[in-house]
Amino acid sequence: MGYRVIFLANPVKLSSKNEQLLIDNGEVTKIPLEDIECIVADTPQLNITARLLAKFAEYAISFYVTDKGHHPSGVFLPVSRHSRHMSVLQSQIDMTLPTKKKLWKQIVRQKIENQATVLKLCDIEGWHEIDCIKNSVKSGDSENMEAVAASKYFRLMFGKTFARAQENGINAALNYGYAILRGTIEKYLVAYGYEPALGIFHKSSLNSFNLADDLIEAYRPLIDLYVKEFVSEDEELKTARKAQLVNLLNANVIIDNRLFACARAIELTVSSLTGFIQGNKNELLLPAIMDLEQHRYE
Repeated sequence: MGYRVIFLANPVKLSSKNEQLLIDNGEVTKIPLEDIECIVADTPQLNITARLLAKFAEYAISFYVTDKGHHPSGVFLPVSRHSRHMSVLQSQIDMTLPTKKKLWKQIVRQKIENQATVLKLCDIEGWHEIDCIKNSVKSGDSENMEAVAASKYFRLMFGKTFARAQENGINAALNYGYAILRGTIEKYLVAYGYEPALGIFHKSSLNSFNLADDLIEAYRPLIDLYVKEFVSEDEELKTARKAQLVNLLNANVIIDNRLFACARAIELTVSSLTGFIQGNKNELLLPAIMDLEQHRYE
């Protein structure tokens, strides 16, 4: 699996040679394709070929583009499927309602636990109140405790008047970070043979990535933690900040009682979903959030 995250903010020409990415902005930088997890092109002045996009697909590299507001607006994903795509897809289609409810309960409980952890790491009183809410989550989160926790959590994190619909620096950073996480989850869902439109809880007919929006929930607090520590409400989301948000894919989380980079943890979550759906596992592998630190690669 790749580990490098590349953020392009200036006019650049991209090409490949000898299984390396060549980044030419006057000087040429070479990076092995096998080392790359994702690339974010935050510039309209980009020279790239279809041949290179095919290489990105071959090496399962996510390639993001941004809109005129410099927010992620699209992601190029490899379409090569898992070797047993049909069996995975059939299992996904045949998933029973009790199984979906059990999965969603686990995701919501872990999300709330991670929200409480983030509050505690930020020395915010009230974290224990959020942590207790997870014990009230029932099968399928029938009483919508996720929304109850979120309402209290965001006010504790960012102030009593804060709302997710507001246009400010905090929400801009949150949205940017969430978009990067979502694209990474989408990539691994495709790689493991899933149809991303078939969700567990999210079911919108207008959403091609309902399943990604299910799995992202336990990972969102990682972005929240970074934004709380480093982003102010009146801050303009600039290039350096965006690059740091992308690099959270290399931040450590705890999954399966071990430290993994966030991107690798996402792959483990998606991989474990297969065992859960097919009845071989009782628990979905989900991340536990810790204080911010970059993963050390051997």
